[in-house]
Amino acid sequence: MTSRLDLLLAQAPAGSSGACLSQLGRELLSRLAARQGIDCTVGGWSPRGSGAPRHPALPSPWQACLSHRGRRVVAGLATVPVGIDIEQSRPRHGARLAELVELLPEAWVRRAILEAANPLEAFYSAWTLHEALFKLDSLSGLTPSSVLETRLARLLPGGNVQAWQWQQDGWTLSICSHACRLGIHPLPQLAITKRHWP
Repeated sequence: MTSRLDLLLAQAPAGSSGACLSQLGRELLSRLAARQGIDCTVGGWSPRGSGAPRHPALPSPWQACLSHRGRRVVAGLATVPVGIDIEQSRPRHGARLAELVELLPEAWVRRAILEAANPLEAFYSAWTLHEALFKLDSLSGLTPSSVLETRLARLLPGGNVQAWQWQQDGWTLSICSHACRLGIHPLPQLAITKRHWP
């Protein structure tokens, strides 16, 4: 059976605070729920800073996921646990890329990034996968003490976690789930593909 993930990606107005981005994320979640015929009022979502968004009107097996960076917010509703992360490439990270890569826990990942045609893009590919794995683990009740306790070796084909990614114009979106067959329905349409790392 194919599991389902519905995604909405939106851009917030310039100067939006973290609280505004979280509010926009909850508005997107309510819109996604409405598309499934579920009435999840915006004010009913759990508050910012309390883990993955929850809503008393969201029935099982639906679960919410949310991520934002810069002015972009991505919200998702899925029938299985899903970890998502979105990041924007930042010039300051390019200037200290070697230092950032050295923080990553797996030597083979560090090597693959430094040997990539676009090392900064490869770094964001790896980083967002670590973040998405952390969020997936948190939904499973196995929250690591830090993002860098996760391991990309857990991804298929050698591991038991499937990953999907989209990269374009300095943006990276990563999705992780234990469900190998996940129908991803993004709005706007994004070229999201299965990802084996590297």
